[in-house]
Amino acid sequence: MNKKSKVFINLTNGIEAIDKYNLDPDNVSFLRIQSSHCEGHSWDRMLLDLDNNLLMHLALGYECIVYDFGAHTEYSKAVYIGLEWIKYCLNRRWFNRIAKPIVKGKDISNYFEVEYAKLSKYAKKKIDYYKKFLLTDEIKLNGISTITEHDNKNEYYIDLVKDIY
Repeated sequence: MNKKSKVFINLTNGIEAIDKYNLDPDNVSFLRIQSSHCEGHSWDRMLLDLDNNLLMHLALGYECIVYDFGAHTEYSKAVYIGLEWIKYCLNRRWFNRIAKPIVKGKDISNYFEVEYAKLSKYAKKKIDYYKKFLLTDEIKLNGISTITEHDNKNEYYIDLVKDIY
């Protein structure tokens, strides 16, 4: 990982990544990109809930790596579609650029264009706030995901956090 990288753990399933990938617990940040927002097409809400540290680090040009674990699939919805949506919106708002979103090998530009047109002024305002801090001309947002066997097992994650911290 280069000097300008930040690691984010998507709650809750992503907590497994700290142990699995030997991540330094003191150098990870936590965020919550909800799969239910992806499933319910609540794109505006996803942007409104985005972590401020993530947005600031992306604006400063850091590579931000989001770790998550999928419930019944290798790729969590937060990683395979949520991050694509975030990149799409940030490119539009910060650089007036349309980035081609690829989800499961398919170009979903038309869908994202329709959803982008529905964004509230509040979601746009939140994203636009960080534009003044831009020290980059690209969004470096990537995800690492694999399948979990512990979805909805809160006690497992609570114990894991206690063991790590």
